[in-house]
Amino acid sequence: MIRDVLKKVERFGGIVLIEYSSLDHPEVVFREVLEFWRKMGIRPMIVDIGETLNIFVKQLEFEGETVGIDDIPVIKELGKLRLGRVIGEVSEIEDFEYHMAKYAQVARKVPKESRKHTIVLGMEKFVFNFLDDPPKLERYFERINRRYLKSEDLRDVIFLNVSVASDYLTKSLEQDSDYVLRLKRDTLEVVKSPWGWVE
Repeated sequence: MIRDVLKKVERFGGIVLIEYSSLDHPEVVFREVLEFWRKMGIRPMIVDIGETLNIFVKQLEFEGETVGIDDIPVIKELGKLRLGRVIGEVSEIEDFEYHMAKYAQVARKVPKESRKHTIVLGMEKFVFNFLDDPPKLERYFERINRRYLKSEDLRDVIFLNVSVASDYLTKSLEQDSDYVLRLKRDTLEVVKSPWGWVE
């Protein structure tokens, strides 16, 4: 399933939102995304928010699986554990304009071949501090998400734990994504595609 979607995204560009709950195993999908791009000769960038990358890697190890990330460029947002080839950190999230300026500064260090393919882990943690402030959350989407992510040249996969994310955050990300995939146990369902909502 994820590979079929990624083939379309590779051809046309776009944002893929993968929704999962705290009972699911999104790390398996993460590994598949990474392996798919690697087989195409693509080394994506990872945005690791909180300690999500560490959680995914540890869970894969518990399942007897490994995923090579030592050479993967990582932008670290919040959290202390550094996995992959961390090229910079962004800790300020309250001031969106400052955040984007700092993020852009760090992103310039990302190798050119990795800039168009991004995996975002822990999106729900990024906005945790202002979940109860919808106006601020809306400003986030206007200033960051909608302004910077909408590009035919980008291929982004965003993982979202809907057990933690607010309904507002979930619906906003669904609105801005080209594909919405929902993980249930070990099955991915296509909820939204460029041709409309499936449900």
